[in-house]
Amino acid sequence: MKNKNLLVTGGATRVGKAIALHFAERGWNIALHYFRSSSKATKLKKILEENLIKVALIKADLKNPKQAEKVIPLAKKKLGAIDCLINNAALFEKDDITNFTTKSWDDHLKINLLAPAILIKHFAKQAPNKNVSNIINIIDQRIFNLTPFFMSYTISKSGLQTLTKTMAMRLGPKIKVNAIAPGPFPTKGAWSRILPGDISEKLNVEQQVPLRRAGDHQELANLAAYLVSDFAVYMNGEVVIIDGGEWLQGAGQMNFLEEVPSEMWDWIEKATRGSKE
Repeated sequence: MKNKNLLVTGGATRVGKAIALHFAERGWNIALHYFRSSSKATKLKKILEENLIKVALIKADLKNPKQAEKVIPLAKKKLGAIDCLINNAALFEKDDITNFTTKSWDDHLKINLLAPAILIKHFAKQAPNKNVSNIINIIDQRIFNLTPFFMSYTISKSGLQTLTKTMAMRLGPKIKVNAIAPGPFPTKGAWSRILPGDISEKLNVEQQVPLRRAGDHQELANLAAYLVSDFAVYMNGEVVIIDGGEWLQGAGQMNFLEEVPSEMWDWIEKATRGSKE
C-alpha cells in the first residue's frame, strides 16, 4: 500500500484520526480534511509525518458546496492523484418530526450526503488509471434499525447508503465503492458522565452489545484498511456493519431516548461521535 494517497474527511479527531494514523503507518500519504479542529489537525500532521510520508491539511466547511468542490482538486495539487477517499465527516444532531427545522434538515443533507457526492464526483475524474481506486463512506448502523429520533441525520445517512450502492454500479470497474456502518463508538464513560443514572444504565454499551464491550476506533480503521486491501478486491457496493452485534437487538432499544432532555444532546454529540469535524 505504500506510496498511495488517501483523503479522509473529518480526519483530525476520533474515527478520522484513527484511520489517518493506521494508513500512515502503512506508508500512505495523507490528505487530512478538517474544519473547526485546526489545532488538532496541525498536531496530528506532525505525528503522521513521523512515518516519513507526505501530509496535506485541507480546511473546508463541507456545509458549503463551493468549498466542498475544492477539496479533491486541492488534495491532488498537494499530493498527486488520490487513490482512496473516505467520507467520514458528519453532522449528528437529535431531531424528530415534531421539532426539526429547515436549517437542521439542510445542514445534515449538505454535510452528510451532498458533500460526499461532490467529493465522489471530483474523485472519479482524477482517479489513477493504473490501479483500482477505492471510496469508503462512513454511514451508521441505525439506518437498519430505524427510530423516530435523529430524523434528519438518519435520512441523510440512508441517502448515503443509496449513493454507495448506485456509485458502485456507476464507477466500476475502475473504482470500488463500499461503506462502513458503525454502531456507537463512545468515549469511555461518556454516557455515565452526562446522563441521569437511569438513562445512562439503559445506554450502557456493555448491556446493549452481545460482545459486552464498546468498539474501539482502531477496529474501524482496521476494517477500512481491509476494504482497500487485496483481501477485498471483489467487494463492491457493500455496507459492512461493525457494532459488536448491537443492531441485532432491534429498533425498540433506542425509543427511550425521548427521555433525554434536549440540552444534553450537545454534550452527547461531543462525547461520542464528534458531530462537527
